[in-house]
Amino acid sequence: MAESQDVNGYTTIATEHDGIYLTVFPPSGKGRPISADAVKTELDKYGIEPVSAETIVKAVSQPNGKPIKVANVDEHVFVEISPDEMSAKITVLPPSSEANQFTTIDDVRKVLVRRKVVFGIDENKMTELAAKLAKIAATKDMSELVEMEIAFGIPMISGQDAQIVYVYKETLAKNQDTTPNQTEDGRVDYRAGHKIDNVTKGMVIARKIPVVKGIAGKTVTGKETPPQDGKDIELIPNKGVIVSPENPFEYIADTDGQVIVKDQKISVMALYEIAGDVNFSTGNIDFIGTVVVKGDVKDGFKIHAGEDIIISGVVEGAELTAGGKITVVGGVSGNDKAKIVCKGDASIKYVRNAIVEVGGNLSIGQAIMHSKVTCDGKVAVAGQRGVIVGGQIIAGQEVSAGLIGSNFATNTEIIVGEVVGIREELQKIDGELKSIAENLDKTKKGMLFLKELHTKLGGNLPADKKELLTKLTRAQFKLVADSKMLTEKKAEFQRKEQESMAEKRHCRVVCSGVIYSGVKIIINKVMRQISEELKFCTLTEVDGEIKVGPLKG
Repeated sequence: MAESQDVNGYTTIATEHDGIYLTVFPPSGKGRPISADAVKTELDKYGIEPVSAETIVKAVSQPNGKPIKVANVDEHVFVEISPDEMSAKITVLPPSSEANQFTTIDDVRKVLVRRKVVFGIDENKMTELAAKLAKIAATKDMSELVEMEIAFGIPMISGQDAQIVYVYKETLAKNQDTTPNQTEDGRVDYRAGHKIDNVTKGMVIARKIPVVKGIAGKTVTGKETPPQDGKDIELIPNKGVIVSPENPFEYIADTDGQVIVKDQKISVMALYEIAGDVNFSTGNIDFIGTVVVKGDVKDGFKIHAGEDIIISGVVEGAELTAGGKITVVGGVSGNDKAKIVCKGDASIKYVRNAIVEVGGNLSIGQAIMHSKVTCDGKVAVAGQRGVIVGGQIIAGQEVSAGLIGSNFATNTEIIVGEVVGIREELQKIDGELKSIAENLDKTKKGMLFLKELHTKLGGNLPADKKELLTKLTRAQFKLVADSKMLTEKKAEFQRKEQESMAEKRHCRVVCSGVIYSGVKIIINKVMRQISEELKFCTLTEVDGEIKVGPLKG
């Protein structure tokens, strides 16, 4: 035999023609019997006044499932209030006989007052109900039951939590190129790093949406329901961030850098630090401020910094580009692939097989080997053992080292007095002028051929040849114009070069040890090939010659 389920006792309420009947059902299993208070609450819900309290007690004490009359039907209007008291429904029963009065709208209002429905009564629905009741009374309809929701509370509106919108992410997302990074041969570039959120000074980086307070509600019985207010969020402007003077809820970058949000504080840091190496785990680095790398920069990777770059380890065949200074504590071993470029000074332990372009002064701790170095200021290889061997060193003011060249007459070229930027521009212009001259020569030869053909054909040159002659003529005019413009531009750069060189009359090469034979020295465009070793000397240009003088500090 199946075990009985545990069911609590419960009630049902039914309306008959002579009254309202309550049925109490007993519990089963380990269920609990219903209490008199619970029954009273259920009757109150429907506005039913029991004949006596003893009737309720009797029904609860004898839960036999048989209906007991607990109230007389002395009215035909019932009000059901929802559990949350946010609505009330009217039920109007027809009279038990024609001798009884039909319900009026005034009867309904009295019951609503008695049930304490005092708020949110819909007068439009009351008018509709009044019309229905009047029709029922006029037709003496004894069968129609009327049900209608008649009152509605105002729900409580919860407040909204404060929010922080990071505006800079939306701004940067609009300007980001979402296409995958590719190498020159079209393959996916796995060295491409993740995007660093670079922001600039004056950019709105965050905006706070203030907390919204909740609005209290009201039930149909007139009770106020208190609102739940939103929760506030605190965002404190920290280093590199200010509050907008025009909007206290806007946060503005006060410097260029990376946005950091931590411990309810928002900062813009002008420094991006990598704890280890720059490799496949980091990808390439492109940061608006200063980049600090605690490890090495591995082969094939790139770092671009708007400010300084500081490398604690070694730079392999990598590219560094800085808007400020570059410091490489461990040196550069480039395998002919490394390129170091900065607008400010650079300090590097050693440079091997690399290209170095420095806008300020270059300080080398040990050696420059088989590299091409250009520097607007001074190149200094420290100490008597500081070596320059192989490659080309171009400096605007001075080159100093302990040893220059080698016993094996390694090709080593030292150029001082060059205005590096102007020199590169002049080389570029010369290349463009050469290309124009070649194209102009080809164009003239083509035009000459077509003109001779025109004469041979007695002036009847085919249409396609006429069109080609026209194109060549236009090309000739453009090439001539481009050549003239570049020639003028070259003259302007040459003028600037002469002015700069006049300011650099004291350019020199300083050697605290030995300059070996085979080294080529050029100072202010004057060249000297070293044929015999020179020791402890200073080389300068005097009246179109390179003079060798004593070592000067």
